[in-house]
Amino acid sequence: MPWKAFDYRGDKVWVRVLDTGKPIVRRELVEFRYKQGATKSYRTQRENFEELEGEPEILSDEAFGGRTTTPSTKLREQPKVPADENTIVIHTDGACSGNPGPAGIGVHIVRPDKIREISEYIGEATNNVAELKAILRALEDIGEDERERRIHLYTDSGWSLGVLIGGWKAKKNVALIDKIKAKLPELPNLELLKVRGHAGQEGNEEADALATKAVRIEDSTHRERRR
Repeated sequence: MPWKAFDYRGDKVWVRVLDTGKPIVRRELVEFRYKQGATKSYRTQRENFEELEGEPEILSDEAFGGRTTTPSTKLREQPKVPADENTIVIHTDGACSGNPGPAGIGVHIVRPDKIREISEYIGEATNNVAELKAILRALEDIGEDERERRIHLYTDSGWSLGVLIGGWKAKKNVALIDKIKAKLPELPNLELLKVRGHAGQEGNEEADALATKAVRIEDSTHRERRR
């Protein structure tokens, strides 16, 4: 996706946009970088950007330079073993208003006999922390009698999967990452999988709604129902 120059609090910055020049908004936040060729991204609300006078510049990824994506490790979207009637299928998501800002997590767990929905407000946090805490919360919900079961856990956070199973080096949130990694050996048949966010996939949409709800009401709710 290309980059377009905008005004951000008096500074010229570069915003990730569609080919039409419209900023890409994900979970109410827009990605931007302070200068051409920069490697570090920041996120804030769309209303913080103003159009520049004249003909604003739009650059392709190649023309923009810098590292445009996180170093890639192939993250699997399909499980090695397809889900059957006994598989526990989990979708997790994190959300925050501002980065950092009020944050929440959403966990949607489908067991053979019931569906559990977890929407929890976690206070002030970054989006990455929310994504990680959603994964941790899901793993903590697995009972001792379920640890040998086949479990498919889906997240749309490629960064979370990268630092957990992809060999990426994290500079922040190391303690939280280590806490999740310590739980993985307890679940020998767990697969962590990548799902495309906001693509209409069942489970991911529910997890997103649960995380967003927690941020909106700044409170936590749990619900369980029979299938």
